[in-house]
Amino acid sequence: MQKNSTLLKKTDLLTEKKTLEINADLQPSANTIQNILQFASSYRAQKIANNQFVEWFVN
Repeated sequence: MQKNSTLLKKTDLLTEKKTLEINADLQPSANTIQNILQFASSYRAQKIANNQFVEWFVN
């Protein structure tokens, strides 16, 4: 049996400030959140039997 391993080389040497700036860019816009909430309010799903679901849109 042969064991292969690699050395840990950390390539992301960002400071906390830069990391926070990057994470801030990943936040959804207010319009995207509003669209998700509108979809969630009109979507319904109900379990009717074992592993069976009924899904419908209330619009």
